[in-house]
Amino acid sequence: MAGQNAVIVRNAKKTYGGQVYILNGVNVTVPKGCIYSLLGASGCGKTTLLSCVVGVRKLDYGDIWVLGGQPGTKDSGIPGPRIGYMPQDVSLVGEFSVINALFFFGTISGMEKFEIEERYIELKDLLQLPPRDRLVKNMSGGQQRRVSFAAALLQRPELLILDEPTVGLDPVLRDNIWNHLVQITKQEGVTVIITTHYIEEAKQSDKIGLLRNGQLLAESSPNELLERFQTDSLEEAFLTLSQQQAENSRGNNMIPDRSGGINPNYNLYDIGNGNTKQRMFQSNWKTRIMALLYKNALQFLRHPGGFLFSIVLPVLQIMLFFHSVGPDPKNLKIYVVNEETGACNNQKYLGNITYYNEDQTCKFTDLSCRFIASVDDDILKVKLCDNYEKAMEKLKHNRDVVGIMYFQRNFSLAMEQKLENMFTVSDDVISASIIDVELHTSNREIMLFVKQYLHKMFIEEFEKIVEECGINKKYADVPIKFEDPIFGKMEIDYGEYVIPVFLLTMLFILATSISSSAIITDRHSGIWDRILVQGVTTAEILITHLITQAIIIVFQVACALYISFEHYDMYCEGSKIGVIVMSMLEGICGMIYGLLISVSCTSHSLANYASTGTFYPLLLLCGLLWPIEGMPKFLQWFSLTMPITVPGNSLREIMQKGTDLDEPEVYSGFLVIAMWIFALTSICLLRLRYKS
Repeated sequence: MAGQNAVIVRNAKKTYGGQVYILNGVNVTVPKGCIYSLLGASGCGKTTLLSCVVGVRKLDYGDIWVLGGQPGTKDSGIPGPRIGYMPQDVSLVGEFSVINALFFFGTISGMEKFEIEERYIELKDLLQLPPRDRLVKNMSGGQQRRVSFAAALLQRPELLILDEPTVGLDPVLRDNIWNHLVQITKQEGVTVIITTHYIEEAKQSDKIGLLRNGQLLAESSPNELLERFQTDSLEEAFLTLSQQQAENSRGNNMIPDRSGGINPNYNLYDIGNGNTKQRMFQSNWKTRIMALLYKNALQFLRHPGGFLFSIVLPVLQIMLFFHSVGPDPKNLKIYVVNEETGACNNQKYLGNITYYNEDQTCKFTDLSCRFIASVDDDILKVKLCDNYEKAMEKLKHNRDVVGIMYFQRNFSLAMEQKLENMFTVSDDVISASIIDVELHTSNREIMLFVKQYLHKMFIEEFEKIVEECGINKKYADVPIKFEDPIFGKMEIDYGEYVIPVFLLTMLFILATSISSSAIITDRHSGIWDRILVQGVTTAEILITHLITQAIIIVFQVACALYISFEHYDMYCEGSKIGVIVMSMLEGICGMIYGLLISVSCTSHSLANYASTGTFYPLLLLCGLLWPIEGMPKFLQWFSLTMPITVPGNSLREIMQKGTDLDEPEVYSGFLVIAMWIFALTSICLLRLRYKS
């Protein structure tokens, strides 16, 4: 029996969850150059057995030999181009056209372009393929299955494994396919393992295996099986065997295997009956990498949502940031009660200041009008009210008004007396010289802004007043002076403060969101398992996703920084090269974290929960919304371990202080990102190895 068996399975056992056996002591022997039909109802273990044969899954117990070697072992060639595999699902990329799909599978199998074209011409008539440029996502289910079948036949494999290939196909086309399978087994020595719901069409097989409840009920030729049960219908024979299994619950195969033992000395080049030779395609990692990059590029370019999310969204976010964060608030409203002069002639009257040079004194008349007129109407619109009670009543019904400014009746006189007799002036006079401002807004930032604005406006106007009175304007200054800062500018607005951390947070979260669905999409489409069967490794898949996402990140960073620097003149005191590198590394860190989510989660919903759940802790702890110095100590330490906090502070050092890259305050941020990238990549590879 040596060298006569293509596939041998002995005592195969497989469970999911460790409780119910999907395969329970299955023994299968598939001779070379034959059609082997594996029949059974859905859930009986057919697909699981085939996935173990092609090396995608491993048995819990038992042995499998395929083409003379154990799947997954060195030099076995399994997985690899020696196998043609058509899964039960279509397992194609929706953004592929017919010819794209064939070129992809042909390339990872080691075929040349002209060989793929020649094969396409042969297969398009046999399988009635759609037009070569039609996209998979625009095809009917039957058309998709035909393209999937063509991909399995493409490289003329030694072993062809077909899981429900004829479901939903036209009867005439099914008959043509079976005739072709018979032809390639007889003329080319190809071994075919096929599962089918159409039990009667399996009569054309050379050998049949009947699988039920994880056990093989029988394994023989169709004629032997029909003769044994004295019937013309395979369905009746299967029914009889199923009834016998139900009566006999001992768990052993009902018909012992009579077909030879395991033969590990399978000749790699002598297939079939020895009369036919065929080329053995050998793929290498470079061609597989290029094919995978090609696949990723088509998926990205032919999916408009991916382009919009990856390129357009970052640009929009940067533009929205500069237009919405940092500029001073406008069109605020404040009620003004001026008991001194009322409406100041619709704010055209500015009062009077009379300076008497003889005795060096000043007389103030209706000085409140001058202060009211100095309020910038674009920032703070003045709404005059007759009295305080009326203003307060209006304020209760107008939530868009920030507060009340109140001038007492003798405001100007009190200011005059305070200026002339600062040492003897009474408390009542001091109180009358004060502009009372009550702010009634729940918006903290608006309240702080109005306070700062009114304070600055009063000081500037008071300086002008004392100068008109022959007094040095420094007299009006408060007894504290803020000199120009050592680093940065005197007045840095909120937008300039948060832009470094915002930039890193945006790039991290966007990269995470994009990459978190990459591997899940491959798994759900079935393309993941299918290309693993063709010899692609999980490391190659991960590397190509990293390369693809890294290219997208380069575009994101380039667009975001170009717009920030060139269009919005983003302030940067230090090295722009440092800003670019830091942004790139943060995007790469987010990308790898997204790939880890994609590897760990089983659905897009879980991946979305994971990426969204990550966003808010990062946002709260990174120092974007509030300085980490305001947090409890344990949160500060935890925040410093996050991938954005320290890099964000380092980017602030570069942009606002101009700190050199070799300073600890800066390179510590690069070190934190590098450690995160290394750790996430390692975990991602371990997860992939564990899953595979």
